[in-house]
Amino acid sequence: MKTSAQRQFSKNPEQYRDEPLFSSGKDLDAMVSCRNLTGGETLLDIGTGAGHTAIAFSSFVKHCTGIDITEKMVQTAAQFAEQKNAENVVFLQGDAAQLDFASESFDIVTCRYAAHHFPEISRSIQEIARVLKKGGSFLLIDHCASEDEALDRFINRLNQLRDPSHVREYSESEWQKLFEENGLDFSVRERWNLPIDYESWLRRGAVPEQRKAAIHAHLSEPSQSCRDMFNIVHDENGHPVSFCLKAVLIAGMKA
Repeated sequence: MKTSAQRQFSKNPEQYRDEPLFSSGKDLDAMVSCRNLTGGETLLDIGTGAGHTAIAFSSFVKHCTGIDITEKMVQTAAQFAEQKNAENVVFLQGDAAQLDFASESFDIVTCRYAAHHFPEISRSIQEIARVLKKGGSFLLIDHCASEDEALDRFINRLNQLRDPSHVREYSESEWQKLFEENGLDFSVRERWNLPIDYESWLRRGAVPEQRKAAIHAHLSEPSQSCRDMFNIVHDENGHPVSFCLKAVLIAGMKA
């Protein structure tokens, strides 16, 4: 799955840099506001992608390190930080399940729209807790699965059809268990609908034609509960136009 993620995100890193879904949004502001920052903090951003989260925090903390398993994403993030004059940010290639940092190295660890790609999620959360200082915060934003089994299956299948590197989006109860097992308290700070434009979503994922057909079929006859939950919209010809993912901001402090 790690090589699958590298292949997927090497295709068009610039689209992830420029996509408003990642480059802006109130969720970034909410993440930065989750903790009272003094300017002396060190931060690690995991699955940094094009670097939006690390760059957003860089004005408020002492130093940011962003890691991503995909080399081209690391290069894109470094160039983007230079364009943004974010001088206290460094980007490195790295694996969330094997963090190459000493224990208790960071005041804050962030992860935004990336954890659903982690094939070793338990190990990754264990590593995050290890590198956090006591009293440090883990701030997570990701798509969130429903506690309802049918809705969970529907949305995870949709994302796996589009992107083979998608492992799983987890429910809040699953996240709570992972946090608490690793000595992190658990607090949901915000929930919101993440609107997805269907054609842009396909284009960003560089989806081949055969998978487009499977995705179209999956969205063609959703149950009413799926239609309502994910705001699925079709045009007059029955072609998907848009839907939403359910997103969540979770904060955990290391005891």
